[in-house]
Order: sequence, then C-alpha cells, then structure tokens
Amino acid sequence: MEDNSLVTIRDIANKLGLSVSTVSRALNNNPRISVKTRRLVREYADKVGYEPNYNARNLTLQEANAVGVVFPVNERVIDNIFYVELLRGINKQLNKNNFVLSIAIGDTAESVMDSVSSMISRGKIKRFIIFYSHAGDPVIKLIDDAPVDYVTIGKPTHGNNWLYVDNDNRKAGADASQFLIDNFNIKHPVFIESTFGWPYEEDRRTGYLELLDKLGIKPLVFSIPEDQTDSVDEFIKEHPEIDGVVATDDYTGMKFYKRFRVMNDGRSVEVVGFNASLPKELVDEHFHSVNLFPKEMGKAAVDLLVKNDQEQLFGDQRFRIVDHEI
Repeated sequence: MEDNSLVTIRDIANKLGLSVSTVSRALNNNPRISVKTRRLVREYADKVGYEPNYNARNLTLQEANAVGVVFPVNERVIDNIFYVELLRGINKQLNKNNFVLSIAIGDTAESVMDSVSSMISRGKIKRFIIFYSHAGDPVIKLIDDAPVDYVTIGKPTHGNNWLYVDNDNRKAGADASQFLIDNFNIKHPVFIESTFGWPYEEDRRTGYLELLDKLGIKPLVFSIPEDQTDSVDEFIKEHPEIDGVVATDDYTGMKFYKRFRVMNDGRSVEVVGFNASLPKELVDEHFHSVNLFPKEMGKAAVDLLVKNDQEQLFGDQRFRIVDHEI
C-alpha cells in the first residue's frame, strides 16, 4: 500500500482529473457533487490509503454560499460599463442559485491578494470569477494554488486548462476590420492596442492581420502608451495614410481618436472599438463598438461554476464562447 502520509487531496484531484475543491467536497459528501463523482473519489481515496486532515475538513464543512468576484488592478474598472454589465449578469444568475456576491477590488495586486486571501481563509469562499486572464498574474496564482474553483473572463494563457468564458476574439477582430472596409471603403486601417499584452488583444490583432493579409492590405499596428501623447502624435504624423482605426477596446480607441483629431485639425476618422463601454454622450457618429454581451458572459460564468460543482467537466464543457455583434 502507498505511504498515506504522502497522499493529498491535490494528488487525488490530479489523478482523477478533478478540481481540488471538487475532491474536497466529494470526500465530505457535499450534495452539490454528483453521487457518481462522490463514489469515484471515495473509492480512489480508500485505494491509496488517503487519511483526511480533520482541521481542513472542518474548514471545508464551513464553506460559504458565496462567489468571489475579482476585478483587475485598473483605475478604470469602477466606471467601465463592461464590468458593470458583467456584474449584473453574474448577480442575476447567483440569485437563481441561492448564492451571494463578494467583491475583491484594489489599486494594487497586493491589496487584491489580501482581499482574496481573506475571502478564502476567513470567509470560507470556495468559488471565484476572475474578470481577466493574464500570464504570471499573482492573484490568479494565489487562487489556482488554493482548494477553490474559479472561472476567468478570457481564455487561459498557454499551458493552462481552467474554466473560462470568452468571445471569439480572433473572429471579432476580423469582423471589426471587415466592418470598416465594407461600410466606409477604408484602405489603410491601423490596429491600436495597449502595452499590456492581454490575450484578448493578441487574438483581436490576429483577426485583423489575417483579414488584411487575405485582402492584400498592408497592416499597421501601434501599441499606445498609457500617458505619453507625444509618441501617439508622432505616430499619427508619420502615417498620414491612416483612414480607419480598429482599437482593442473603447478606451484605447477613444484615446487615439482624440489625438488624431487634434493632429488633423478636427478631421474625423472611422473607429471601431470593443465592449460598447463608453457613454453615448462621449462618442459621435464616427465611433463604433463591438458589443461583447458582457451580461451573458457573466451568466455563463456562474453556470460553469454551478455545473462544475455537480459533475466532472471535460474538453468543450470547460468553457463558454459568447457571440459578439457590431
């Protein structure tokens, strides 16, 4: 028989292809876990001689009926309509499933990590929805290392296989570019992105590049700095041919659009952003946006968490792709 002192819940989870929190709940006979999964986990645990840590077991039995929602560290999150709509979708679906909402938000990664740690250790929260997905993020690592379940808004970074909800951002990038070309006869669209390298930006850029390659149009990509207008102005000056803009999100698009008008004596340019996140009074008829349906994304994230409680999810069951619309 194996040395049971070395057998952990994580070992069982890895062997059975389950999340750590699912195994923990199954061992504690949590009714949220299917009878089939509970039996599978208990039989394997007996086989390898697993002995529970009763202190940990007591903590598990105090599991909160709440879902933690983790915001990115960004000064714009509070007034971003995209996040507001995500929350609305999440809250509506949580109410249907008798869960409550708990939010982790902060100006630094450290403050968010403190909030999340408190949720897990003191609040006994075992389920999280993270509003972003980024390689090497310390908050995601903290949650990933804990015996909890989580869903990200945005597909996992390379080599990871967590639950997620996303749009087809590659197609959305191509569709936004095609929209400009079809409706405004654009010949020289530029792709504007941030300097953060978010996975969704990379996918939207790929969609833009693939479409332009197919149409034989020369691409132009610019990473816009956070607080440096000089480099933006210089770029605009160097590229007078620009007659259309595909921006990775609405805020990035508006930042470029404002500088473009300043540098061109008030002349407008057609812009397509993403998220439909700017108030109508801030945009004009030249500014367009791809609706990513964040409320539906929020609902889908909760549905994934609930389903993951009830059964083992494989392959295409582990994510949801929500449609977009221009």
